[in-house]
Amino acid sequence: MKRVLFALLIILAVTKANGDPGDFRPPAVPLIVFSPHISVWSFSDNLTDSDTVHWSGSPLDFHGLIDIDNTQVYRFLGTLPSNVPRLIQKKVVVQPWRTIYTFSTPDNTVELVLAFSQPTAIEDPYTYITFNVRALDGKAHNVRLYFDEGPMLGLNDKNEKVFWSRTDDNVTVLTMNAYNQIPFSIRGDATRNNWGYAHLIGPNKTVTNGYQGFGDNLRQAFVNHQAMPSDDTRKPRPAHDQSPSSAFIINLDQVTSQTISSYLIFLFDDVYSMLYFEEWQPPCWRTELNNDPKQLIQEAISYYESNMADITDSNELLITLLTNIGGSQYSLLGSLVTRQITGALTRTWSDKQNRSALYMKEISSDGDVSTVDVIYPSSPYFLWLHPEMLRDVLIPVLAYANNETDIHYNLAWAPHHLGTWSVCDILPDEQEQMPMEESANMLLMLAGIVQKLNKADFLQPYWDVMEVWAQYLNSTLPDPGNQLCTDDFEGPSPHNCNLALKGILGLGAYAILLNSTGQAQRATTYMNQAQDHANYWLKAARDDQNYRLQYDLPNTWSQKYNLIFQSILSLNLFPTDTAKLESNYYASKMLDFGIPLDSRSKLTKADWTSWVASFSDDLKEKDVIFGKLYKFANESPDRMPLSDWYDASNGHVLGFRARPVMGGIFIRALLESPLVDNIYIKSKQSSKRHGRVNKCTTS
Repeated sequence: MKRVLFALLIILAVTKANGDPGDFRPPAVPLIVFSPHISVWSFSDNLTDSDTVHWSGSPLDFHGLIDIDNTQVYRFLGTLPSNVPRLIQKKVVVQPWRTIYTFSTPDNTVELVLAFSQPTAIEDPYTYITFNVRALDGKAHNVRLYFDEGPMLGLNDKNEKVFWSRTDDNVTVLTMNAYNQIPFSIRGDATRNNWGYAHLIGPNKTVTNGYQGFGDNLRQAFVNHQAMPSDDTRKPRPAHDQSPSSAFIINLDQVTSQTISSYLIFLFDDVYSMLYFEEWQPPCWRTELNNDPKQLIQEAISYYESNMADITDSNELLITLLTNIGGSQYSLLGSLVTRQITGALTRTWSDKQNRSALYMKEISSDGDVSTVDVIYPSSPYFLWLHPEMLRDVLIPVLAYANNETDIHYNLAWAPHHLGTWSVCDILPDEQEQMPMEESANMLLMLAGIVQKLNKADFLQPYWDVMEVWAQYLNSTLPDPGNQLCTDDFEGPSPHNCNLALKGILGLGAYAILLNSTGQAQRATTYMNQAQDHANYWLKAARDDQNYRLQYDLPNTWSQKYNLIFQSILSLNLFPTDTAKLESNYYASKMLDFGIPLDSRSKLTKADWTSWVASFSDDLKEKDVIFGKLYKFANESPDRMPLSDWYDASNGHVLGFRARPVMGGIFIRALLESPLVDNIYIKSKQSSKRHGRVNKCTTS
């Protein structure tokens, strides 16, 4: 009965998706995305058109086959064996925490619904792979499924040696890992862990059998209805040498019109997740579960039912909220990027600090750890759904700036980042210096967190640091001079009006922080100074119909996306018609795929465009701009996880992919649906987690 129940959950998830997801063609489809390293995507319309890959495009292959009545085998995942015909893909639906593919046989006798379901708690490093099969022709059919995982999930390079093993206790666990493991021996952007253990788990031994060996041999034996080969013992060996695989065969026996469901679990244990200034930090779940991956595996199985119900409820809630706010296209965009955002995060445990820590990888634009001007554009997602997570990702940055590490931080402005993933060790003078950008970013986000949580106790150790940043802003405003801003691909922009705008609002944010702790007199002083700078800005930045790109460049313009934080924080430094004037001007610059970033070129940024879309009180105007972002996601000729940097005239990606900055599109939800400010989606993050010693969940 339970197998039928959870098959119905998947089917319900398909039929209750708001809008028509069948008409949406994602540029890439998230499958298994729960960390920067374990990030598996399909870059094709059909799951059989290409093999699955990492966000960077490097191979992370999975394969799936189905055998009907011991006579006909079809492919439903991957390109191998190439001579095996494909199932017909009917639909793909991408939800926030689940991706669902629907297939049928060419003769329409059997349907397969394949779902990749990610628990909503970021501490859970696993994905459920669920197979739901039913007969469509009123007859009974004998059905077997084959599913395998290639060797690269625990490697960075195909020349590395891979080792494999199995355990066959109450469940079958097939494990693959790098043979020579040295944590943190590699670092960078498109690199992956070559330490840790990739587990493919078959929870039900009565219907699943596991095998390990040369993937081509395993698949061919299944296709030819032959006895499966014994486990390969020629190990370790390079991953490219008769590429080994872990595989399961699931025997569903007789399938009728009543759906039969079975599942596997992919789980990754990286043992150590982050090297934070010489402290080796394990994933947080290891601290809760006594460093025992067997407990995590058992937990993933034992809580399958509650996790699947939670995923279904959370998807339905978030999709409904987004649809009510911005319509079906807005909901589909939000669903597409949710795992892209959370998949850039890693939560660890620090023995030194006796607390959990959260880190964000920049992804694709660089391999930096916790880049402040990447956290900033992602912040609307967290401020709307879970401000505690935004607080937690900023605390390691605050600690570094506050000299709580073994590196002396001596700059008068906020850090740019902490190091190169997954090692935090950068010296202050090695930073990409963005003094006004990062100082204001930190103060703006911290003020947003304090307002949402209605408490500022976590800031107690950091007031001296924030005071230094505020004094820097005040001394540099109203003209930031020749500085880099977050749009550093444009190079330094002297007298940048949008950057000055950020600094002014950042100073106002510091006044909010002071007020939150009863420092009313100092708050008033800083707010008055911010107002003086704003008054200067309004005159010096003004052009005939808009505000300039730079103070000294008439007849120029730029997206003043930073102005949106005035609405987020309820500041009143700029008149309300400032945003309206800009919004009206942007409408005259609209291209096929959005609004250019500024008057210098046709390039645009999707995150910032979503912010300026929220300038307008006119819902139709907002819908038009978000419709352009949807058009880019749906029609861009470049297939990759959603990019935020592209040509607004033709939809071609200019760079960047899979970045968490796409949390910026939740700005509309943050501003228009305040009733959920402090309510996170129904997940284990906001409740007692499975009876564990609760260290990873924050409040």
